[in-house]
Amino acid sequence: MTYITKSVHVNETTCLLLNASLTYEYMAKRELNDPENAIIGAFAGALTGAITTPLDVIKTRLIVQGSANQYKGIVDCVQTIVREEGPPALLKGIGPRVLWIGIGSSIFFGVLERTKRLLAQRRPTVDEDAKQD
Repeated sequence: MTYITKSVHVNETTCLLLNASLTYEYMAKRELNDPENAIIGAFAGALTGAITTPLDVIKTRLIVQGSANQYKGIVDCVQTIVREEGPPALLKGIGPRVLWIGIGSSIFFGVLERTKRLLAQRRPTVDEDAKQD
């Protein structure tokens, strides 16, 4: 994955995760536990992977063409794929992509939220700082 598509993927996943977490916490009226964070992370990652699959297909086709210059640019690449292979070709590889990004996001966001919670517990409070002075 190139830097740009990684950046788009991470930003979309983070946005989806944050919205899902805040909504769920608001509805449940409590903080999420570790399995819930992992499940929401997996869902956000899988959804983001599915949404960005056409971008990944286009990026891959442009990179693989090398010096052959089969495509003149992004728009030409999309038009050629749709014309020669049909619109479903833009979703090639969606299954494995959704699976690995979903699993990765589950682990990443599960660990992230747990680490944030642990670090917040270890942080000194304002009262403790005032007592030390």
